[in-house]
Amino acid sequence: MKRFRVAHIITRLCKGGAQENTFHTVRLANRERFDVDLISGPTSGAEGSIEDAVRAAGIEILREPDLVRNAAPLRDRRALHSLERRLREEQYDIVHTHTSKAGYLGRLAADHAGAPIIVHTPHGHIFGGYFSRPVTWFYTMLERHAARVTDRFIALTQRGIEEHLKQHIGRREQWRAIFSGIDIAPFDAAIERRAATRQALGIREDEILVGGVGRLEPVKGFTYFVEAAHAAAYAMPGLKFILAGDGSLRDKLEQQAEALGARMQFLGLRHDVPDLMAALDIFVLPSLNEGMGRVLLEAGAAGAPSVATAVGGVPDIIVDGKTGVLVAPREPAALARAILELAHDASLRTSMGGAARARIAPAYSIESMVRQIEDVYEELIEEKRLES
Repeated sequence: MKRFRVAHIITRLCKGGAQENTFHTVRLANRERFDVDLISGPTSGAEGSIEDAVRAAGIEILREPDLVRNAAPLRDRRALHSLERRLREEQYDIVHTHTSKAGYLGRLAADHAGAPIIVHTPHGHIFGGYFSRPVTWFYTMLERHAARVTDRFIALTQRGIEEHLKQHIGRREQWRAIFSGIDIAPFDAAIERRAATRQALGIREDEILVGGVGRLEPVKGFTYFVEAAHAAAYAMPGLKFILAGDGSLRDKLEQQAEALGARMQFLGLRHDVPDLMAALDIFVLPSLNEGMGRVLLEAGAAGAPSVATAVGGVPDIIVDGKTGVLVAPREPAALARAILELAHDASLRTSMGGAARARIAPAYSIESMVRQIEDVYEELIEEKRLES
């Protein structure tokens, strides 16, 4: 059997769904069929890093020092030339890019280097919640341009495909929908430790714990979560709140939550997300934009019902009224109402959490995700007749 060389390119390896997705795609690759490399820019930001986990898995990180997240014309040009040179010298058969910056520069470099197959996973989109309208338009134009040299796009949900097609990015036949999978096993163990985790957090058995996990950045909408927490706490004294993660808004969010006192804990970066999810009674995702909302899978795997905003691919994950409650973005009053609805009804929390667990466990494994991604590679290998 012929082996094909694959290069995965991503801007940084911080803590996040896109980075975890890419890491596991490399880690679980079929090595009999694919010789896989991971290329990344420097990891920066308050969100934390998964680089230690990547190296512990025996994966070498091939560094591109000028591949940085923010727009930097001179560094971007150097990154483009460096990537092109690397891809040409290593003669990769498949170049698979991830996220916006690495996706644009990586695909152009792959095209210039003559890579036979170019695949891109956006892990969401930049059409809302990130930039001003003129900047969003400019980046959308770049995405349309890069689509011309892309053999396949992989969206996390069907809704993600429709959102890109609405912006005239690619053709329908270029797109495939493949979820971002998770490892279920850590959540099984975390459920067994639920009582101990809650005790460590100072949560009594009779208190309702509501929480969020994610980057503390504007697009994640946590300012609306804190506002909703104020309203919900006023209406129900037995509510407690936690927020795990870090980012540029942490100080501002802590100031916003001051009146809640000890009822809201900011936990910072954590390495025990399965335990935190299992300790929750209600998980909240208040994002303004999400490719899929991988944390919703984690909450479901832990048996926690979710209150989430109906943005991006979230409605493809949460079945409204069955595995959680969907609300409109930027509406803290709606978040508070949904939190209180679940907080007042233990049987509803149990039924929704159980339905979420039943929906997630068999369908969203990382092994299934990787198999489907490699099926896309095989499809393109056949189309391009690279086997002979």
